[in-house]
Amino acid sequence: MRHDAETAAGVMREAGLEPLEPYPGTAFPWKSRCTKCGAIVSPRLGSLTGRSRRPGCKRCADRAHGEAQRHDEDLAVAEMREHGFEPQEPYRGVKYPWRCLCHGCGTITSPTFGSILAGQSGCRRCADLRAGAARREDPERAAASMRGAGLEPLEPYTTTMTPWRCRCTTCGRTSTPTLSKIRSGRGCKYCARFGFDRAAPARVYVVTHAQHGAVKIGVAGALQRNDRIAQHRRLGWTLFYEHHVPTGDDALAVEQTILRRLRAAGHGVFLTAVQMPNGWTETFDAARVTAVQLRHAIRECQPTPAPPEPLTLF
Repeated sequence: MRHDAETAAGVMREAGLEPLEPYPGTAFPWKSRCTKCGAIVSPRLGSLTGRSRRPGCKRCADRAHGEAQRHDEDLAVAEMREHGFEPQEPYRGVKYPWRCLCHGCGTITSPTFGSILAGQSGCRRCADLRAGAARREDPERAAASMRGAGLEPLEPYTTTMTPWRCRCTTCGRTSTPTLSKIRSGRGCKYCARFGFDRAAPARVYVVTHAQHGAVKIGVAGALQRNDRIAQHRRLGWTLFYEHHVPTGDDALAVEQTILRRLRAAGHGVFLTAVQMPNGWTETFDAARVTAVQLRHAIRECQPTPAPPEPLTLF
């Protein structure tokens, strides 16, 4: 298998390479210059002969491979238009982002021609719209779910996570549950037999904790015996003040109004969920917000009656 220097040089020249140093042997790199592109390469003579013949110049081989895969620009443009895209710039190659106008949604997108040939959508917005349409709930089925829970819709359906204004067929009150909550087993918040009754008389209270140096505002039912205040007492809290209001909705309105004012004034949550398992988000530093200040705020904050709502059914 040994070659003489002249024969070896002839093989290299047939492969388009001009040797730049003496022949080292078939298994050793042989520094040469590509006669086509001028690149300096070092192939082995053995790689240019035999069954597994390789190209002598990698640069020329990559260029030839790219040209073999390159698509004609007119054909590429026609292909993009067939898939619903109007190119906005010249074609550069299959792997480069190609700025196009999507005929489906009218937005500018930049898919690669290769991704379009691979079967991808090419437009993220259109893909999201199609996915949303596939997941969208039928309005008739959504309304049937509400009616099955005893709620009559008062406005058109939007999404499962959007509050949906409905009227309870049992108590006649209006609420805004989401369809997802109704399907998880919830119902009218006024007819619920558990938790805080928003339709019954209620209280807004202030409790203090000497060890934590904290004060808290909260709401509780007026007619409940084992209520929130009793739970707080077991954790070391002391009732400082309670204010009775007609309904639970009124109590929540007073509480939320005061909380928003204090948060806007820079008073953040004082205790953690470990220190106050139930209601830690309504706690304040007693040195900055006193129980007396909370009592005055509750007395001054009277709930505003809600305006009558339309009875039109959709």
